[in-house]
Amino acid sequence: MDIKIRHVHIFPKRDNPRVREKAEELASLLHSLQVTSEIVTGEESPHHPPQMVVVLGGDGTFLSAVHLYAPLAVPLLGIDMGGLGFLAEVSVDHLFDTIIEVVKGRFTVENRMMAQCEIVHENQKVETDFALNDVVIYRGPFAQMIRLSTHIDDEFLASFPADGLIVATPTGSSAYSLSAGGPVVFPTLDLFIVTPICAHTLYARSIVVPPTSSIKIVLESMKEGTMVTLDGQRGYALARGEYLVVHKASFPASLVKLPRERHFYSLLRTKLSWGIDIRKRVNEEC
Repeated sequence: MDIKIRHVHIFPKRDNPRVREKAEELASLLHSLQVTSEIVTGEESPHHPPQMVVVLGGDGTFLSAVHLYAPLAVPLLGIDMGGLGFLAEVSVDHLFDTIIEVVKGRFTVENRMMAQCEIVHENQKVETDFALNDVVIYRGPFAQMIRLSTHIDDEFLASFPADGLIVATPTGSSAYSLSAGGPVVFPTLDLFIVTPICAHTLYARSIVVPPTSSIKIVLESMKEGTMVTLDGQRGYALARGEYLVVHKASFPASLVKLPRERHFYSLLRTKLSWGIDIRKRVNEEC
């Protein structure tokens, strides 16, 4: 990419000495490459955005960084120091070689669709937030179903008796939505996946809708503890009669991609064990 990297933010996983140590090593490397850097641990958007953010941690850390930097159109490079690591571009073992390549401009930027959510309360107070992976409405701590009236573009879809409902982006299709039975979608597409969670009805299946859709979900049940969560990071309480509206955000998340990047299908094989004969693995371990 035709851009000279001169200022970088390093966004490490919190309260992890190993990650903090690696962040300081990275800062030293960037200094030797004549790139200024700052190790960021705050929760507020920076006043002076960098040209790039290097995220050290797992998917949770990456989602936290997205929330701060995506509205500022700052590209994020994920370094996998977690477990599943679906959003990370490279493993920590290749961190320093990768940074040298990035400083030389040998990278591209891939845009990922994001979801915006407005939560409308009974007093007409509106809370607005956005997510890279998903917006989830869930029944809370009590083992009781809730009923969710769902509309798409002002047309009634169904009233779901369920544990909850997921509205996922393509990037989030391999996260909670997949666990709830939703399809895996190539992450650079633009669309929404609406998936009920443990619905108490046979007709409840995922539905894929266009990115221009407006998805409205109304809580019909009087159940305490019902929550709306975004990317599993931020939560908002929801009471009976209150609702949320999900639509495409006006900005994407920008992800740094490298020439030797792991292809999405390769990730499915390695992270989710697609195509692996479990019987053969068990026989080899015995």
